[in-house]
Amino acid sequence: MTHVYHGETNDRVARYVASAPLPAELSGRLLFTVFPYEAVFDEHTARFAHPHMLTAPGRVLAIDLDADGAGEHRLTLRALDVLSQHLRAIAPQATVRTDFAEVSWLGLANLANTTPVPTFEIGSGGRRLVVSYDAGRPTEIDPRALCHVSPIGSARDYETAVGSSFSPMIMTSGHPVYDPAFDSGRPALLFTNVVPRVLDFVTPFSQRIVRGDLYVTAWDGSSRGPARPIRVHVDGDPVTMEQASAHQICLTRDHLLVFNANLVLNTSALAEPILGLLTEEVRRKLPSFARPALDAMWRPLERFLRAPVPGTACDLYIIPKEALRRALEDGSRRVDGLRVRLPGELSHAIADWDDSSGHLTFYAQHNIGADPADQIHEDDELATGDRVDDRYRGLFTHATDLNQVRKHVVHVTSSTATLVSTKSFPDPASASQFKYGVNLLPPCQPLPYELAGGTSAASSLAAQVRTQTHTYWIAGGYLPEIMAVRTFDDFRAARTPSERLLPEAQFLTKLVDPANTTQLFRLDADLSLESAYAFPPGWLMSAPIYVPRAGGTTTKDGWLVGCVWGPTHPHVELWIFDGQQSLAAGPIAKLTPAPDEIGVRPGFPLHGSWIDREGVEGWERPDLRAAIVDLPRYVKVVETAVMAGGFARRAIAQLFTG
Repeated sequence: MTHVYHGETNDRVARYVASAPLPAELSGRLLFTVFPYEAVFDEHTARFAHPHMLTAPGRVLAIDLDADGAGEHRLTLRALDVLSQHLRAIAPQATVRTDFAEVSWLGLANLANTTPVPTFEIGSGGRRLVVSYDAGRPTEIDPRALCHVSPIGSARDYETAVGSSFSPMIMTSGHPVYDPAFDSGRPALLFTNVVPRVLDFVTPFSQRIVRGDLYVTAWDGSSRGPARPIRVHVDGDPVTMEQASAHQICLTRDHLLVFNANLVLNTSALAEPILGLLTEEVRRKLPSFARPALDAMWRPLERFLRAPVPGTACDLYIIPKEALRRALEDGSRRVDGLRVRLPGELSHAIADWDDSSGHLTFYAQHNIGADPADQIHEDDELATGDRVDDRYRGLFTHATDLNQVRKHVVHVTSSTATLVSTKSFPDPASASQFKYGVNLLPPCQPLPYELAGGTSAASSLAAQVRTQTHTYWIAGGYLPEIMAVRTFDDFRAARTPSERLLPEAQFLTKLVDPANTTQLFRLDADLSLESAYAFPPGWLMSAPIYVPRAGGTTTKDGWLVGCVWGPTHPHVELWIFDGQQSLAAGPIAKLTPAPDEIGVRPGFPLHGSWIDREGVEGWERPDLRAAIVDLPRYVKVVETAVMAGGFARRAIAQLFTG
């Protein structure tokens, strides 16, 4: 875990070589968002803050699958020059990271660190790249140089979650979706805009989970920015989600699917950073002998503000694209959708594009008994009896129950949505399947950006996801380094034994089986285990990126490329699996540092995507003009008055004093 989480923060390029010749068709660029500990916990992180790994500023690891003339592949590590970087440079001592955002007296920074999404065509076959964040505006970056281009729209284009004169918090989708033919052949990027219910923040004694009003919007790629957010209604009433997170959304031919994810926002999420900033200000002014008393006062308050665990179900909101198109065209402030309740908390999902039969089919990551927004604290005690290693602060905590992949089928009509069936893997009663449900990571999620029907690999990708014939998953395995007693206590206190898949004692007994290592596995459309690769103890692989074969028709017609770490080398390796082979056969090749090259240490990779070589090389800079910090008019007027007043005072003083 140390090698996976800890990394470097300097931008650089490293040379890697393949252990075996790569297939000639394996081409393009892979992009991972990465989270090194060193980018979260630095000299400007307030001592009272408990930031999550996900509050790292945007960083990207790019892997070029095309070798250069020397037969070497380039791995590029680059920090994205997003809002958080600017605010920290201006006021490093006035900034604190918390479990969901970076807060300062200048507002809430957009970290733009979650999902790189290939979008609109530009130039000679180039592709524009958008990087998202749940608590920020989507941001466009250069897919070739990996530098910042522009936020998507100004702050005025959104419904803000928390106001600020300099940088309001804007909550959107961690996973926006790109539709290459949204409206009469015109493409669009679709995403949500969530507004927390403010009164929920002022109920600290109940520590209620903060709810969120759901809006959706669309962006056509122009400098106008996104359309005005549209409030989603179900059964005639505006939607308020039970948890203020629409982290994951999916797209089908005729529908937009919005999942209420199990990422908990509550009073402490807002109170902790503000109180932390205030306490840090006081602490700096106190004499050294008085600081331990302040620390002692803070710790009980911190425990009181502990976030609640997620709910045990997920509401899915289904919005017909035709209704959304009409609302956008008419300038309407509402769009009507449908709702269906899914059993079990949910964080990520992938969907079949084809819904022509009236059925929506999707495969979801259900992290039962886990909160992806929870993080290791410095004073946590581990289930092993040890105190947590400070090197793992900010990492997500170990699951407290078996995790599952679930296939849901929902039947939709113009007025109803009905859950038809749910299948699950692994089976809690199967001893041999247990290892595939230990700390389930996000799925391998192909992101098509070109219409099907062409001959390119990008066009084939769209054809391959019409129906997900196979899905790919990673079980992280037993990770005692992040198994906090606090997490088990929280879930035990909030849930009944009937809400568990396995009794806690049985779960804990099964965890220590040495077979529970990292597992890369493939499921067919019926959730049968088709094949799997078991990593040796001490090895970990992140969720891989899928690279399509030109002419392929199924989700086996491609390659899987994932970041892999072993127990002895801190640098990352890239392992390449052929989707047409059994995963048990192992990788067909590995990319490792070239002779005399220091390998890259990127930090934890979360989500990734693939862009074909033409999409990278053909990119041209779009005409976007959104400001990183968009000052409102009243701030400009007040500052002008302050400057004018200072000018007048100095003029008067000089007039009378000579």
